[in-house]
Amino acid sequence: MTAPAARVNRFLTRYRAFVTPTAEGLPRLRVILVFPAILLVLGAILVGLGWNGTSSGAYYGQVYSGTDPDLISGRPQAIRSDEWNTGTSWTISQLQQGLPERNETFPGGMDSTLPYDLPRLDWSVAFRPHLIGFLLFGADQGQAWRWWSSGFALIAAAYAFVVTMLPRRPILGAALAVGFFYSPFFQWWYQSTTFWPAVWALATMAALVWVLRSSKRRPRWVWAAIVGYLTAVMAMGIYIPYILAVAYVVAFFGIGLVIESLRRGSTWKRVLGAVGPIFAGGAAGALVTVIFLATRADTVEGFLSTVYPGARLTETGAAHARSFARVIGSSFSESLTNSGNFLGANSSEASTFFLVGIFLIPVIIWAIVQQRRACAVLPWPLIGLVAIVVVFAAYAFVPGWTAIAHLLFLDRIPIDNTRVGVVIALGIASLALLVAVIHYLDDANRSPGRVVAWTGAGLFLLSQVGIAGLVGLGSGFHALQAAAPYWWFFALMSTSALFFFARKRYTIGVVAFLLATVPTASGVNPVYDGIFDLRQTPVAREVISVDKAEPGTWVGIGNPLITATLVESGVRAYNGVQGAPSEVMWKEVDPAGRYHDMWDRIGFVNWTLGLGEPKVTNPSLDAVVVTFDACSDFAQKNVHYVLAEGTLDAKCLAVDERASSQLAKYTIYRVVAP
Repeated sequence: MTAPAARVNRFLTRYRAFVTPTAEGLPRLRVILVFPAILLVLGAILVGLGWNGTSSGAYYGQVYSGTDPDLISGRPQAIRSDEWNTGTSWTISQLQQGLPERNETFPGGMDSTLPYDLPRLDWSVAFRPHLIGFLLFGADQGQAWRWWSSGFALIAAAYAFVVTMLPRRPILGAALAVGFFYSPFFQWWYQSTTFWPAVWALATMAALVWVLRSSKRRPRWVWAAIVGYLTAVMAMGIYIPYILAVAYVVAFFGIGLVIESLRRGSTWKRVLGAVGPIFAGGAAGALVTVIFLATRADTVEGFLSTVYPGARLTETGAAHARSFARVIGSSFSESLTNSGNFLGANSSEASTFFLVGIFLIPVIIWAIVQQRRACAVLPWPLIGLVAIVVVFAAYAFVPGWTAIAHLLFLDRIPIDNTRVGVVIALGIASLALLVAVIHYLDDANRSPGRVVAWTGAGLFLLSQVGIAGLVGLGSGFHALQAAAPYWWFFALMSTSALFFFARKRYTIGVVAFLLATVPTASGVNPVYDGIFDLRQTPVAREVISVDKAEPGTWVGIGNPLITATLVESGVRAYNGVQGAPSEVMWKEVDPAGRYHDMWDRIGFVNWTLGLGEPKVTNPSLDAVVVTFDACSDFAQKNVHYVLAEGTLDAKCLAVDERASSQLAKYTIYRVVAP
């Protein structure tokens, strides 16, 4: 044997020893921790550098000329305004005001613990781990901490689930976890309320597998603590569609595991003793959330009682053919960057997953047939996951059973253009299906024939070709080429992944999987150094200076930058993106309640010039525009300053002499008597 061959042989021997599972078929602690440790080191480097994917630099061109020096690569994504316009503005407002539990920008204040996932100094931050960086490091490193902590938590949870099911395959687990993280859905909806439900689902599925295999008590309670903590973290995000969607996936997977365990000879006493700590942990996490919500009852009531969005329920069968095409059309994800939409939806709403596990259902049917022929235990976890996929498909496309869906709380999960609840459920179920298929094929030590392997792969390829044909015929093939020039490559890579996974050629399969996922979404978000902080701009510095000399209440008139500047400056203002509407503020603006249905909604509050007392309109469902007349009783009693784009030709306004000429396109006015 040559020296290089001997070295390779020694490495393989050590690697096999490293990944050898326990006698119960579970991964050893070193296998569980090795990849998360790598993520921890990488995360520390990225946080130290302050690098993250914020699109807050979208405002740079409205303030300065030239190239943004903090933009390392990529470009800000305007469609992600929930992050850069809403979340970032309120986060910096919190920092400016000293991280209070109640932000005092809107007259009457706003509870900072519920809307927009804001940092604050209260006990509940212990269950919002992605916000702790703002308490420790400030704006730049705090933003990097928020960005990477929840994203890396998803990768770690996906890895833990894969190696729990496949303890001898940590490299495969790491690759699948990274590819899953780079799903277009996660990158376009990149926020903590998206990641933590997925983290909880993957960790809970791993916990259920672990406790049903292990005969030891300590792992049960360790996993119970993890699940309990993540339950509180997920629940405090308060986004019910995601929570319900992932809970259904976990429930059906868990039921399959329990049935399989009982069929293999376990007793109910053994099963209940194993899963009992997991339920106890989940109940403890839910109790923490109940206590938290009880202390915020008024805010919760304010959210739920709004005219928009209010309590939205969805009828069964509300999806349409375009929704179906968008969900399965992962090969066209590059169009979300190139053209900003796909089949009539914007980039975020059209983002999806490569549903690899769902297209492996022909392999699952083959596995069920093989087990029945051999009179062996059926692969119940696979059956459970397929069942929940069928339930969600029926909910989306089969009308007529809304009453049943209501009893099951399914109608709280939207399936219209935003249909994100259904999509995240399908994405997690798909990953779990893929891992469970590999687990079955390894245990059975067999693989389906080429016909079965090609069935799912061929169906996927045909679906992508069909979508390309319809898009080309509808919009023109030149438009398809401009929006998604490499769709054919991603379709072929996805098809290859499906075929080689089915044939147990996992190395080729996972390489094809990564080529089908990472390139389509890795460039979605920019690489940005820190956060674009409007407090450091000339306009905001003037606002802060004027307000510090003589505090007052502000109104902003002009482009969205005006509103963001007032919010980030931390001054009291009638502008901003409101959660539960402030009763104090709207009593001042609309004392008779004439426009109640117009302002009682979650969304942007902006102002424009008008005559007389404020009048409220809704240019869109989540936008509130109010007219402003400085001579009105409202303005004379409540408003001290106006920040405007350019100059205003209006009575009862005087240019504030304390503002310097650096303001250029912006002017600060004082409200004066008629």
